[in-house]
Amino acid sequence: MSRIFSRTGAGVDLGAALRGQESVLLCLAAMVLFAASDVIAKHLSATYHPFQIAWFRYLTASTLLAVVCLRCGRPARSVAAADQIIRGIGMAGATILLIAALSLQPLAEATALVFISPCIVTLLCVLILKESVPRLRWVGVFGGLIGVLVILRPGFADYNPAALFSIASAACWATALVMTRRAVLADSLVTTLAYSSLTGFVLLSATMPFFFRQLTGIDVVLSVATAVLWLAAHVAIAYAYRRPEAQVSRLAPISYTHLIWATGFGYVVFGTIPDGMTIVGAVLIVSSGLLARK
Repeated sequence: MSRIFSRTGAGVDLGAALRGQESVLLCLAAMVLFAASDVIAKHLSATYHPFQIAWFRYLTASTLLAVVCLRCGRPARSVAAADQIIRGIGMAGATILLIAALSLQPLAEATALVFISPCIVTLLCVLILKESVPRLRWVGVFGGLIGVLVILRPGFADYNPAALFSIASAACWATALVMTRRAVLADSLVTTLAYSSLTGFVLLSATMPFFFRQLTGIDVVLSVATAVLWLAAHVAIAYAYRRPEAQVSRLAPISYTHLIWATGFGYVVFGTIPDGMTIVGAVLIVSSGLLARK
Protein backbone atom coordinates (compact mmCIF):
# COMPACT_ATOMS: atom_id res chain seq x y z
CA MET A 1 0.00 0.00 0.00
CA SER A 2 3.04 2.26 -0.09
CA ARG A 3 2.16 3.12 -3.70
CA ILE A 4 -0.81 5.44 -4.22
CA PHE A 5 -2.40 5.83 -7.67
CA SER A 6 -3.48 9.20 -8.94
CA ARG A 7 -6.57 9.89 -11.05
CA THR A 8 -4.40 9.53 -14.15
CA GLY A 9 -3.27 6.08 -13.07
CA ALA A 10 0.31 7.10 -12.37
CA GLY A 11 1.76 5.50 -9.27
CA VAL A 12 3.31 7.51 -6.49
CA ASP A 13 5.71 5.85 -4.05
CA LEU A 14 4.45 7.19 -0.72
CA GLY A 15 7.51 5.95 1.15
CA ALA A 16 9.85 7.75 -1.23
CA ALA A 17 7.74 10.91 -1.02
CA LEU A 18 7.88 10.88 2.77
CA ARG A 19 11.62 10.23 2.77
CA GLY A 20 12.05 13.24 0.54
CA GLN A 21 10.32 15.38 3.17
CA GLU A 22 12.21 14.08 6.21
CA SER A 23 14.55 17.07 6.26
CA VAL A 24 11.54 19.41 6.30
CA LEU A 25 9.84 17.46 9.11
CA LEU A 26 13.01 17.42 11.19
CA CYS A 27 13.38 21.19 10.82
CA LEU A 28 9.74 21.72 11.82
CA ALA A 29 10.23 19.59 14.95
CA ALA A 30 13.38 21.53 15.80
CA MET A 31 11.46 24.82 15.76
CA VAL A 32 8.94 23.52 18.31
CA LEU A 33 11.77 22.38 20.58
CA PHE A 34 13.62 25.69 20.22
CA ALA A 35 10.47 27.66 21.12
CA ALA A 36 9.83 25.52 24.21
CA SER A 37 13.45 25.96 25.30
CA ASP A 38 13.21 29.74 24.80
CA VAL A 39 10.15 29.97 27.05
CA ILE A 40 12.06 28.42 29.92
CA ALA A 41 15.15 30.55 29.18
CA LYS A 42 13.05 33.73 29.27
CA HIS A 43 11.66 32.72 32.66
CA LEU A 44 15.16 32.05 34.02
CA SER A 45 16.53 35.31 32.59
CA ALA A 46 14.55 37.25 35.18
CA THR A 47 16.94 35.86 37.82
CA TYR A 48 20.11 34.70 36.07
CA HIS A 49 22.50 36.29 33.58
CA PRO A 50 22.18 35.15 29.93
CA PHE A 51 25.77 33.89 30.04
CA GLN A 52 24.92 31.54 32.90
CA ILE A 53 21.78 30.21 31.22
CA ALA A 54 23.71 29.57 28.01
CA TRP A 55 26.58 28.02 29.98
CA PHE A 56 24.24 25.55 31.67
CA ARG A 57 22.88 24.55 28.26
CA TYR A 58 26.38 23.82 27.04
CA LEU A 59 27.35 22.05 30.26
CA THR A 60 24.39 19.68 29.93
CA ALA A 61 24.97 19.13 26.22
CA SER A 62 28.71 18.47 26.70
CA THR A 63 28.00 15.99 29.48
CA LEU A 64 25.47 14.03 27.43
CA LEU A 65 27.72 14.00 24.37
CA ALA A 66 30.70 12.87 26.46
CA VAL A 67 28.66 9.84 27.52
CA VAL A 68 27.81 9.11 23.87
CA CYS A 69 31.46 9.37 22.81
CA LEU A 70 32.53 7.05 25.63
CA ARG A 71 29.91 4.49 24.65
CA CYS A 72 31.07 4.69 21.03
CA GLY A 73 34.57 3.92 22.24
CA ARG A 74 36.27 6.56 20.12
CA PRO A 75 36.96 10.30 20.36
CA ALA A 76 35.04 12.78 18.24
CA ARG A 77 37.83 13.60 15.80
CA SER A 78 37.18 16.06 12.99
CA VAL A 79 38.56 16.38 9.48
CA ALA A 80 37.02 19.86 9.24
CA ALA A 81 38.01 21.32 12.60
CA ALA A 82 38.06 24.94 11.41
CA ASP A 83 34.50 24.69 10.06
CA GLN A 84 33.38 23.00 13.28
CA ILE A 85 34.90 25.68 15.51
CA ILE A 86 33.39 28.52 13.44
CA ARG A 87 30.04 26.74 13.64
CA GLY A 88 30.42 26.37 17.40
CA ILE A 89 31.27 30.05 17.87
CA GLY A 90 28.31 31.06 15.72
CA MET A 91 25.90 28.91 17.71
CA ALA A 92 27.28 30.13 21.04
CA GLY A 93 26.89 33.74 19.92
CA ALA A 94 23.35 33.10 18.67
CA THR A 95 22.41 31.44 21.96
CA ILE A 96 23.79 34.16 24.23
CA LEU A 97 22.39 37.04 22.19
CA LEU A 98 18.93 35.46 21.89
CA ILE A 99 18.71 34.89 25.64
CA ALA A 100 19.73 38.52 26.15
CA ALA A 101 17.00 39.60 23.70
CA LEU A 102 14.42 37.41 25.46
CA SER A 103 15.26 39.01 28.80
CA LEU A 104 14.50 42.50 27.41
CA GLN A 105 11.66 41.92 24.91
CA PRO A 106 8.39 39.99 24.60
CA LEU A 107 8.93 36.45 23.35
CA ALA A 108 7.19 36.92 19.99
CA GLU A 109 8.95 40.19 19.17
CA ALA A 110 12.41 38.93 20.07
CA THR A 111 11.83 35.75 18.07
CA ALA A 112 10.38 37.56 15.04
CA LEU A 113 13.44 39.75 14.65
CA VAL A 114 15.73 36.72 14.70
CA PHE A 115 14.11 35.62 11.45
CA ILE A 116 16.17 37.90 9.36
CA SER A 117 18.57 34.93 9.51
CA PRO A 118 17.15 33.14 6.41
CA CYS A 119 17.89 36.31 4.42
CA ILE A 120 21.48 36.19 5.63
CA VAL A 121 21.64 32.43 5.02
CA THR A 122 20.59 32.87 1.39
CA LEU A 123 23.33 35.43 0.86
CA LEU A 124 25.92 33.18 2.51
CA CYS A 125 24.76 30.18 0.46
CA VAL A 126 25.59 32.10 -2.70
CA LEU A 127 28.91 33.44 -1.39
CA ILE A 128 30.21 30.37 0.48
CA LEU A 129 28.36 27.25 -0.72
CA LYS A 130 27.96 28.49 -4.32
CA GLU A 131 24.32 27.37 -4.36
CA SER A 132 22.01 28.59 -7.10
CA VAL A 133 19.08 30.56 -5.67
CA PRO A 134 15.96 31.05 -7.86
CA ARG A 135 14.68 34.58 -8.43
CA LEU A 136 11.40 33.89 -6.65
CA ARG A 137 13.34 32.96 -3.53
CA TRP A 138 15.11 36.33 -3.66
CA VAL A 139 11.67 37.99 -3.66
CA GLY A 140 10.89 36.09 -0.47
CA VAL A 141 14.17 37.19 1.06
CA PHE A 142 13.49 40.88 0.46
CA GLY A 143 9.90 40.50 1.65
CA GLY A 144 11.25 39.07 4.90
CA LEU A 145 13.56 42.05 5.28
CA ILE A 146 10.61 44.43 4.91
CA GLY A 147 8.74 42.49 7.59
CA VAL A 148 11.69 42.82 9.96
CA LEU A 149 11.80 46.58 9.37
CA VAL A 150 8.08 46.85 10.14
CA ILE A 151 8.65 45.16 13.51
CA LEU A 152 11.85 47.08 14.21
CA ARG A 153 10.28 50.49 13.38
CA PRO A 154 13.59 52.36 13.09
CA GLY A 155 13.23 56.07 13.79
CA PHE A 156 9.93 55.71 15.67
CA ALA A 157 9.52 56.72 19.31
CA ASP A 158 8.87 53.15 20.46
CA TYR A 159 12.03 51.78 18.82
CA ASN A 160 13.68 49.35 21.23
CA PRO A 161 17.52 49.18 21.08
CA ALA A 162 17.30 45.68 22.61
CA ALA A 163 16.15 44.55 19.16
CA LEU A 164 19.78 44.71 18.08
CA PHE A 165 20.45 41.64 20.24
CA SER A 166 17.95 39.67 18.14
CA ILE A 167 19.47 40.86 14.86
CA ALA A 168 23.01 40.04 16.03
CA SER A 169 21.76 36.61 17.13
CA ALA A 170 20.32 36.12 13.63
CA ALA A 171 23.67 36.88 12.02
CA CYS A 172 25.42 34.36 14.26
CA TRP A 173 22.75 31.72 13.62
CA ALA A 174 22.94 32.20 9.85
CA THR A 175 26.70 31.69 9.94
CA ALA A 176 26.26 28.55 12.03
CA LEU A 177 23.63 27.13 9.65
CA VAL A 178 25.85 27.55 6.62
CA MET A 179 28.79 25.98 8.43
CA THR A 180 26.48 23.14 9.53
CA ARG A 181 26.08 22.07 5.92
CA ARG A 182 29.84 21.99 5.41
CA ALA A 183 30.58 20.37 8.77
CA VAL A 184 28.05 17.51 8.69
CA LEU A 185 29.15 16.46 5.20
CA ALA A 186 32.73 16.09 6.41
CA ASP A 187 32.25 14.69 9.93
CA SER A 188 29.85 12.45 11.83
CA LEU A 189 26.85 13.84 13.66
CA VAL A 190 28.39 13.09 17.05
CA THR A 191 31.59 14.92 16.09
CA THR A 192 29.62 17.94 14.87
CA LEU A 193 27.58 18.16 18.06
CA ALA A 194 30.63 17.54 20.26
CA TYR A 195 32.60 20.37 18.66
CA SER A 196 29.67 22.78 18.96
CA SER A 197 29.08 21.92 22.60
CA LEU A 198 32.71 22.03 23.64
CA THR A 199 33.39 25.29 21.80
CA GLY A 200 30.49 27.03 23.52
CA PHE A 201 31.26 25.44 26.89
CA VAL A 202 34.91 26.54 26.86
CA LEU A 203 34.05 30.10 25.82
CA LEU A 204 31.28 30.49 28.38
CA SER A 205 33.18 28.81 31.22
CA ALA A 206 35.68 31.66 31.09
CA THR A 207 32.86 34.07 32.01
CA MET A 208 31.41 32.12 34.94
CA PRO A 209 33.63 33.66 37.67
CA PHE A 210 31.94 36.98 36.84
CA PHE A 211 28.32 35.91 36.24
CA PHE A 212 27.64 32.66 38.11
CA ARG A 213 24.84 32.65 40.69
CA GLN A 214 23.78 29.66 42.80
CA LEU A 215 20.68 27.95 41.37
CA THR A 216 17.70 26.90 43.48
CA GLY A 217 16.28 23.37 43.25
CA ILE A 218 13.49 24.15 40.78
CA ASP A 219 15.80 26.33 38.68
CA VAL A 220 18.21 23.41 38.31
CA VAL A 221 15.35 21.33 36.88
CA LEU A 222 14.32 24.16 34.55
CA SER A 223 17.92 24.69 33.43
CA VAL A 224 18.28 21.00 32.59
CA ALA A 225 14.95 21.07 30.75
CA THR A 226 15.89 24.05 28.57
CA ALA A 227 19.26 22.44 27.84
CA VAL A 228 17.75 19.07 26.84
CA LEU A 229 15.14 20.72 24.59
CA TRP A 230 17.82 22.91 23.02
CA LEU A 231 20.13 19.94 22.39
CA ALA A 232 17.31 17.87 20.90
CA ALA A 233 16.53 20.73 18.50
CA HIS A 234 20.16 20.91 17.39
CA VAL A 235 20.21 17.13 16.82
CA ALA A 236 17.14 17.46 14.59
CA ILE A 237 18.74 20.33 12.66
CA ALA A 238 21.99 18.41 12.17
CA TYR A 239 20.14 15.32 10.90
CA ALA A 240 18.07 17.45 8.53
CA TYR A 241 21.06 19.20 6.99
CA ARG A 242 23.01 15.96 6.73
CA ARG A 243 20.45 14.29 4.46
CA PRO A 244 21.46 14.08 0.75
CA GLU A 245 18.42 15.99 -0.50
CA ALA A 246 18.99 18.88 1.90
CA GLN A 247 19.60 22.34 0.45
CA VAL A 248 20.40 25.04 2.99
CA SER A 249 18.65 27.89 1.20
CA ARG A 250 15.45 25.76 0.94
CA LEU A 251 15.40 24.54 4.54
CA ALA A 252 16.30 27.86 6.17
CA PRO A 253 12.88 29.51 5.66
CA ILE A 254 11.25 26.68 7.66
CA SER A 255 12.66 28.38 10.75
CA TYR A 256 9.85 30.95 10.32
CA THR A 257 7.48 28.45 11.96
CA HIS A 258 9.39 29.11 15.18
CA LEU A 259 7.56 32.46 15.27
CA ILE A 260 4.16 30.76 15.39
CA TRP A 261 5.16 28.64 18.36
CA ALA A 262 6.84 31.55 20.14
CA THR A 263 3.70 33.66 19.82
CA GLY A 264 1.51 30.87 21.18
CA PHE A 265 3.84 30.04 24.06
CA GLY A 266 4.26 33.72 24.88
CA TYR A 267 0.51 34.14 25.21
CA VAL A 268 -0.07 30.95 27.22
CA VAL A 269 2.89 31.32 29.61
CA PHE A 270 3.44 35.09 29.87
CA GLY A 271 0.08 36.47 28.74
CA THR A 272 1.69 38.70 26.10
CA ILE A 273 0.06 39.46 22.76
CA PRO A 274 2.04 41.05 19.90
CA ASP A 275 0.95 44.56 18.92
CA GLY A 276 -0.45 45.43 15.48
CA MET A 277 2.87 46.37 13.88
CA THR A 278 4.53 43.18 15.14
CA ILE A 279 1.68 41.08 13.74
CA VAL A 280 1.91 42.82 10.34
CA GLY A 281 5.67 42.33 10.26
CA ALA A 282 5.35 38.71 11.34
CA VAL A 283 2.79 37.99 8.59
CA LEU A 284 5.15 39.52 6.03
CA ILE A 285 8.04 37.45 7.35
CA VAL A 286 6.11 34.16 7.34
CA SER A 287 4.58 34.81 3.91
CA SER A 288 7.99 35.69 2.50
CA GLY A 289 9.46 32.58 4.06
CA LEU A 290 6.88 30.39 2.36
CA LEU A 291 7.56 32.16 -0.94
CA ALA A 292 11.28 31.69 -0.49
CA ARG A 293 10.80 27.91 -0.33
CA LYS A 294 9.44 27.73 -3.85
